[in-house]
Amino acid sequence: MTKISRRDFLKGSLAAVAIGSLGMGMAASADEDVVTINMYTMGIGTTTDYKLIEDAINEISRAEIGVEVNWTVLDIGQWFEQYNLILSGSETVDLLVNMGGITTGVNQMAFLELEDLYAEYGQGIAEYLDEDFLQAGYADGHLYGIANQKDFAATTNVTFRQDIIDELGLDVSGVASLEDWTEILAAVHEAYPDMYCFVSNGGSSLNQFDAYNWDKLGDRLGVLLDYGETAEVVNLYESEQYESICRLMREWYEAGYVAKDTATSSENYGDIIKAGKAFCSITTGNPGTADEATTNTGYPMGTIALTEALSTTSNVTTIMWSIPYAAAEPEAAMKFLNLMYTNSEVSDLLNYGIEGTHYQVLEDGTYDYVDGEDGTNNSYHPAMTWIWPNTYIGGDWTTSTIGLGEKMTEFNKNARRSMYQSIRPGQVWLDTEGKRIQAHGGSILAVEDTFYWYGENKEKRQAASISGTGASVAIRRRTCTTGRMRV
Repeated sequence: MTKISRRDFLKGSLAAVAIGSLGMGMAASADEDVVTINMYTMGIGTTTDYKLIEDAINEISRAEIGVEVNWTVLDIGQWFEQYNLILSGSETVDLLVNMGGITTGVNQMAFLELEDLYAEYGQGIAEYLDEDFLQAGYADGHLYGIANQKDFAATTNVTFRQDIIDELGLDVSGVASLEDWTEILAAVHEAYPDMYCFVSNGGSSLNQFDAYNWDKLGDRLGVLLDYGETAEVVNLYESEQYESICRLMREWYEAGYVAKDTATSSENYGDIIKAGKAFCSITTGNPGTADEATTNTGYPMGTIALTEALSTTSNVTTIMWSIPYAAAEPEAAMKFLNLMYTNSEVSDLLNYGIEGTHYQVLEDGTYDYVDGEDGTNNSYHPAMTWIWPNTYIGGDWTTSTIGLGEKMTEFNKNARRSMYQSIRPGQVWLDTEGKRIQAHGGSILAVEDTFYWYGENKEKRQAASISGTGASVAIRRRTCTTGRMRV
């Protein structure tokens, strides 16, 4: 029985419809039928004006690419309950955002292979998304997810109410560790005995440390310690680092700094702070963290990085866009994803809504709520900007970090990278010259911190025979780079 891959099946399908199809950047002809796609995303309960945004986006997308979207929004609290049902194909879905990566969909064979669609209709995305980060969406040699333009690295931060720090005259300039923060919590607890000094972010306080200065490798059971610079996978919960955090959290709890229900609470830390009930939490960090927290809580917020920035595969795959295998309009879905990634008007609509209705443009060019509205009563709240493909091409919110796109690009570039971000199952491994590693039938010799991979070089072929010149590849433990050495 001949096995036909989904990619080969897709190629055939694309060939059947290729004649007369429109490429990106070309307006739809007047007599061409407009294609409708079904898009599913998550949202928050206070945001209700999706239909207005959908209509405004369709005015643009019909003219630009001959596609309009039928947008279904599920409350973020229901998203994970409904996600598997969506993947099952019980509903016709053409475009889908994934929170937490593509593993579940790939394992269920629920996602379409995207490399051909991306090459044909998604090249606008390539102008923004670095090839290294695109590779994170591959599994078994095929592209199944496309990351949104975001922070591809993260620090672990303590994020707090800056107004309380200022009021109490506390100096946080020397804080560089969790232990250093204990003194600050003690001072806040004394001044505000009825306030939670520290709250978790949607559950156990320890879940916020699943990616401290280690690469959690997806499930945080086996991890790479020390910023992913060592190849040894260890049990996180048996490590001295995790034990130290557990003991400190216990000390904070016994001192009354931690909310008593922190192990069972499902509330987001921002909502608790917004209600005036809490002082700080542990969060991920990037150049926009403080301003984002200020927007979401309504209080002036500060943040301090407790670790260096680390980039792992999990950072890149946190939010990815996929086209389900059962999609009725995969070509149109990729065109629309490309439009969201490249069109600033569409980006503003997705991020902030309709100008004059949901936001206004201030004299300095930044955006803010219309008069009489704020985060509590606005019907299209900008708290979900993090799910959209390319927030940075649109306008800046008045409390956001100005020039965040450039700052985030620099942040990503300078972050430390886990060695396992360089190893991608199913992908061709290249040496430092960018050539395919030739070491067939290989064996590995370890010499101190260097591993030599010996095997047959099949690059040279003469007639029907193979001229094996031999090759070895040295893999340096710390950086996971590979170089060729002829023998």
